[in-house]
Amino acid sequence: MGRKPIKEQRRREIREALYRCLLKKPYGETSIKEIGAEAGINYAMLHYYFKSKEDILLNFIDHLFEKYNGLFAEHTRLLAERNPSPEETVRSVFSFYNEHITTDKKLQKVFFEIWAVALYNRKVNAKLRKIYRALIGAVESAISKNGSSPQAANLALATVAFHEGIGIFSVFFNFNKKYTTMLLEEFQNKIIEMG
Repeated sequence: MGRKPIKEQRRREIREALYRCLLKKPYGETSIKEIGAEAGINYAMLHYYFKSKEDILLNFIDHLFEKYNGLFAEHTRLLAERNPSPEETVRSVFSFYNEHITTDKKLQKVFFEIWAVALYNRKVNAKLRKIYRALIGAVESAISKNGSSPQAANLALATVAFHEGIGIFSVFFNFNKKYTTMLLEEFQNKIIEMG
């Protein structure tokens, strides 16, 4: 029984090490030995926890999705308890992304790198597509009180795409958090006015 918590702790440490490595240099230039060193785990022991560097990345992506999907699910659960208006719901969804994802420059930098890997890696690409479909579905569900509709589906897709784009631009152009938030809120207010 004591082995499983240690194994899960080591896997977490390795995922966190990958995160720190990706903040320093591209995935393609990061060796599995560097990930092990960053995690404080002998390179040979990494294979006990993960099959390959790609396996670490795929597990890392799953972990990120589970973390933020869980936060979003809790956010929408608490929101639903207040029985908000449709406008308040959309503002709340926007606010969640603004605060937890889009303005987190470290997360955006790492995700920018994951996107680059996904361009050429079939497994990473498939994983991201699956995650984005689920993410768009969660946003659609949060903003659509009466079930699915083409308008809610389109708004969900546009919301996720817009936030991802601004997040990448904030890294690429080195926007500060205040400016990024201002850009997000300006656009979001226009979306809400149109709705």
